[in-house]
Amino acid sequence: PDSQHGAVMVNASQSAITSGGIGTTNSNGFYFVHPKQGERNFYEIAKKTGTDKVTAPVRLPDCLKNDASCTRPGCVRPECRPWGHHYDTIYQQRMGPYSRDDTDPFQFLEIGFYNGAGYDTYREFLHNGECHSIEIACIEKGPRSEGKWPWGNFAEKNKRYQQYLDEDRLHCGDGSDVNYLDEVWRKSMKRPDAPPLKIVVDDGAHLAPHMAQSVFFWFPKIEPRGILIVEDIQPISEANAFRTQFLPQLMKDLHYCGDPKQSPDDLCFPTLFPLLASIHCEMHICIFERNDTPSKELSLAESTERNDTPSKELSLAESTMPPNALDMSKCKSMLSGHWQTTT
Repeated sequence: PDSQHGAVMVNASQSAITSGGIGTTNSNGFYFVHPKQGERNFYEIAKKTGTDKVTAPVRLPDCLKNDASCTRPGCVRPECRPWGHHYDTIYQQRMGPYSRDDTDPFQFLEIGFYNGAGYDTYREFLHNGECHSIEIACIEKGPRSEGKWPWGNFAEKNKRYQQYLDEDRLHCGDGSDVNYLDEVWRKSMKRPDAPPLKIVVDDGAHLAPHMAQSVFFWFPKIEPRGILIVEDIQPISEANAFRTQFLPQLMKDLHYCGDPKQSPDDLCFPTLFPLLASIHCEMHICIFERNDTPSKELSLAESTERNDTPSKELSLAESTMPPNALDMSKCKSMLSGHWQTTT
C-alpha cells in the first residue's frame, strides 16, 4: 500500500444543521456524506492536502457576498461560482469502502498529477492502494512541436516528486496517447505481482477528446465492480462535448435490451456496453461502474498461429475512441425518428 498517514475517521467539523439520508447539510447549504465506520474521511484529508476537489464549500459563502470575487460570477447555479468543487460527496460514497484498513490491496490510477495535491489525497485516503499517476508536464522541456513540454514542470513542485518517480508511481507522458498508456500499463501496472486495477480517475486536460479516450482505454482493464471517474464535466467549450455527446450515447447503451419488437437498436459503444453496470453522476463528475464481466484487453485482435490455435495480438484500434464518441449524430439509434415500434 502507498498510504503514508493514519486514518481520519468521522468528523463533525462540517457544522451540520440538518440530517437525512447518508449525510448532513451544513449552515451554508452544502451536503456532506458521513464516512461509514472504518472509512477515512475524504473531505478532511482533501482539505489538508489543498486539492481543489473540495474547495467549493469553503469558498462559496464569501463568493456569494461579493459576486465580483467569484471565479465565475453571475452563474445561475451558485455552486458553479467559486473556484473548486464539492466532489467529496460522490468520492465518500463510491470510494469510501476502498479507504478501509481491511480492504484487499488494489491498484489506483490518476490521470493528471499536476502539482500532486489530488494524488497526495488519494495516497492517504486509499490506505491499501498501489497508487499511480500520469502527468505530461514532467516530460522533457522543449517545444511542443517536438513532443516536449514548454510550460514548466508543475509536478516537481510536490515535495515527494522524486520519491514518486523512484517508486515508479508517477509516470511522465501524454495521458491521451494510447501508445504511451499501453506502455505504462504493460511495463508498470500489469506486473505478475500487481494487485488488481479497481479505480481510475481522469483529472487531466479537461478536454473532451482526452476524457473520452480515458474511458475507452481504461474501462475494460478495470476489474469487476471497479470504477472509472471522470471529473470536470463542465459546460465549457473544451469539455462540453463529453457532456452533450458522449454521455447521452453511453446512457442509452446502459439501458439497451436488443428487443426484436423494437426498431433495430444499434449500440453506440459496443466495446463498452458489455462491461457497464451503472453510471452515477453529480455536478461536474461521473462514475462509470464495471459489471461482473472479467477485465480484458479490449484492444486485442484475433489471430491464428501455425497450429491453428487462436491467439491474441495487440492492436490499439479498439482502445481508441470511435468517430461517434463526441458526435452522437454518427450513432444511428440516436437520430430523431429512428425509434418506432414494429408491428
